[in-house]
Amino acid sequence: MVEIVLLTVLDDDRIAPFAAALGDPVIVRDLEGLWAASGSGRLLVSFSTGVVVPAELIAAFPAGAYNVHAASPDYPGRDPHHFAVYEGASRYGATLHVMTDRVDAGPIVDVELFDVPAEATPRQLLCLANAAALRILARVGPKLMRGEAVETLDGVQWGPVKRSRKDFLAMCRIDPAFSAEELERRWRAFDGEAHDNLYIELHGRRFRVAKDR
Repeated sequence: MVEIVLLTVLDDDRIAPFAAALGDPVIVRDLEGLWAASGSGRLLVSFSTGVVVPAELIAAFPAGAYNVHAASPDYPGRDPHHFAVYEGASRYGATLHVMTDRVDAGPIVDVELFDVPAEATPRQLLCLANAAALRILARVGPKLMRGEAVETLDGVQWGPVKRSRKDFLAMCRIDPAFSAEELERRWRAFDGEAHDNLYIELHGRRFRVAKDR
């Protein structure tokens, strides 16, 4: 059996079902912990983390390194659930891919898709994507633990636009010239529900658009 190292920022309670699908892996939270956990015979799985793993650290896991992206291949990069809501995606999901030193760029191993419910919020979409990610790990996890070869999917490619945190923040900026339709669209897609993401800039100052409490 191959020992798996799981890189994540999720707390123990939230990561528990994903860890179970990977046979009680070694859980690490940052690059320092990942270096300490690397070694021959171990395999790396990354999920729900903003940590970018450098090429030399990926190479320190000769058994393989994979990332679980809680979005469909059409939405590589940061904050994909927000952009999917903004664009009105009808299908969404999760993606397992070979990890490279470029974020969300490696060959795709598995995809789990679902129909997006009407009026889904970003938070709801993320929850559904995480559930899809868990179904992928339930399928592929046993193979990874047994050290079996995992083939990549022919013809499945990443979408052409990879978003960054800078892109997300730009979409949170409200312009007084927006139409009512555009303002509502951004409110639905980029409001943080638990956070006040949207803002407006006036005379060099930034003001958050607060929700009614």
